[in-house]
Amino acid sequence: METAAVTDEYLHEPMDRRLWNESYYFDFTADDVRGFMRLGFQPFERRANVWFYLVQDGTVYWYRDETIPIENCHGHHVRTDALRKSYRIVDPHAEWSLTAEGTCAASDDSWDVLVGADESVPVELDLTFADPHHDAYSIDMLVDTQDHYDQTGHYSGTATIDGTQYEVDGQGFRDHSWGWFRDWTPGEWGHYSGMLQFENGECVTLVAQIRPDSSVRTTFGYRANGDRFETINEAGVSCSDGLNREDRGRAWAEGDRPERITYSPDFGEGRTDIHCTPLHNLPIGYEDRNWALSDPDGPWLQGVLNRMPVDCEWDGVAGSGWIEATHPFN
Repeated sequence: METAAVTDEYLHEPMDRRLWNESYYFDFTADDVRGFMRLGFQPFERRANVWFYLVQDGTVYWYRDETIPIENCHGHHVRTDALRKSYRIVDPHAEWSLTAEGTCAASDDSWDVLVGADESVPVELDLTFADPHHDAYSIDMLVDTQDHYDQTGHYSGTATIDGTQYEVDGQGFRDHSWGWFRDWTPGEWGHYSGMLQFENGECVTLVAQIRPDSSVRTTFGYRANGDRFETINEAGVSCSDGLNREDRGRAWAEGDRPERITYSPDFGEGRTDIHCTPLHNLPIGYEDRNWALSDPDGPWLQGVLNRMPVDCEWDGVAGSGWIEATHPFN
């Protein structure tokens, strides 16, 4: 695993491929509010996409638009009729400024997050990602058409929801990927990704690909704490929700979520258990890799990507983070 180049922080020259995409993700956890965001570009299709999700006291405030004209973008700045969102590189691999202002839907349950909701409220975000816990590591995603690196660090600033301002002082994760193909819809297997940070400074990033029988096919990721870095040799994943794999995607979208997800990574000294308690589930539907949700009961919806803010415990040390999981839907 290598440290990403400083020049990779910036937008890349796209290949002449229809599904070429470049994405920047940021997620954070704090005492009163948690959130994750994506800004993505598909230049060949002349469009950009924005994901913006805040979770506060069990309610999700969110905005998602997959078909923003590329002409409405300038670098890492995107505007729509409902939301303006900007990422600004202050110091490559060291500090980013994240701002947003506009109107978001407000949803109490997972199904409304998937299909839409009528209520909307004004939101503002003014965050800084800084003081990274480790270098930005290039990750082998087992896909030779895609480059990717990620990093954990400290988030500070404010999130204002419907006139109420919440202080953000916590930890989080960011990643950057670019390439011409990545199929998010699950086929034979899905995946469980964990982006977790702990109070003692430990950070764990883990992706486990899951077979239909729930066994782990492959894993990749790492443990980092300052200058120390260890890759994951293998890992297990268990999910306590009492559901069969074929039923899980729809059940989670309709409001169920597991009581606990346990990762059991091996860093070379035997298995260790990391217990994660999901606080909400934010399902995102995928249409044949084109990411345009229109009819949740249509035959095209092949999979659901679930994003869950979690509280964690590892060897008696508390932590928090986000889990991402995909499951077949129909």
